[in-house]
Amino acid sequence: MTDSCDEPMRVSVIIPVYNRPELGERAVRSAVAQRVDGMEVIVVDDCSQPPFRLALDIAAKPNVRLIRNETNGGESVARNNGVAVAKGNWIAFLDSDDYWLADTLRPRLEFAEREFLAENDVMAAYAAGFVVDNKRTGQRQARIPKESARVLDFASGCWFAPGSTTLCRKEAIDRVGPSDPRLRRLQDVDWFLRLALAGGKIRVWAAVAAVIETGPKPAIATLEESAHHLRSKYAGKDCALCLPAQLMRRLEAYLDVERASVFASQARWFPMIYHLARSLWRVPRFTLPLERFWFYDAVPLRLEPAGAAPIRGRHAS
Repeated sequence: MTDSCDEPMRVSVIIPVYNRPELGERAVRSAVAQRVDGMEVIVVDDCSQPPFRLALDIAAKPNVRLIRNETNGGESVARNNGVAVAKGNWIAFLDSDDYWLADTLRPRLEFAEREFLAENDVMAAYAAGFVVDNKRTGQRQARIPKESARVLDFASGCWFAPGSTTLCRKEAIDRVGPSDPRLRRLQDVDWFLRLALAGGKIRVWAAVAAVIETGPKPAIATLEESAHHLRSKYAGKDCALCLPAQLMRRLEAYLDVERASVFASQARWFPMIYHLARSLWRVPRFTLPLERFWFYDAVPLRLEPAGAAPIRGRHAS
């Protein structure tokens, strides 16, 4: 693969990393191993302590860049800084605690390119199937998300693993705007809701591309801070993007599911039941998600990340 400071790339892969050296290296290797011409990989170290370093064999590749934030700004800031230096016509995101399966970026990028050529719709984002790998319970579940252009769906949470399966045109990010740096949680819900309000939609490459490892839940205070900001943004007195009552009700129902999940992880059963009941009151249903947003598929027999095993003790700054 060649790289030129004057030549646009086909796709830029952006991987934010914060204090996850081993998982971060696994994610980077799974991206670098994808067989895609015209790909660059941008690793954004969000002020890890100690600083995140690339293994020497990865750092030697001309299509891999490591940039560092001087202060920890959160995932939104890290992604925004990666997008700011990206040269790809397409932007792909990969969270540092997730990874891609072998040879999955190429077919879904080709799918997105074909659809874009046919429709010329820069506001279409492209997702893929994924495996939820619950390390606490040992359960694995493969999900293929549904396609949607309904704003109502985007007010119901992110059902399509945006942090590790999303492909979108860089022009879409220019139109929608950057990820909100004030959000430490729920930033994907916010960005894709703005995409939908601007006429965007989600298309799906209906095969498994990524493994999503469930991590610890956030502190309830962190979640509430982000929920308060979303409420001010979409339903406040001077809100810039005021939502109709039905959409705001959906969003509040989703936020209650998130609260219930946090309290469940803390074995705080009374507040969990309260928020779950309130969510069901706001949007009556028979499932925990606000709708059936995916169908289940067989988990792939091999879930190893793409790329060679990490090389311990050999890193570049």
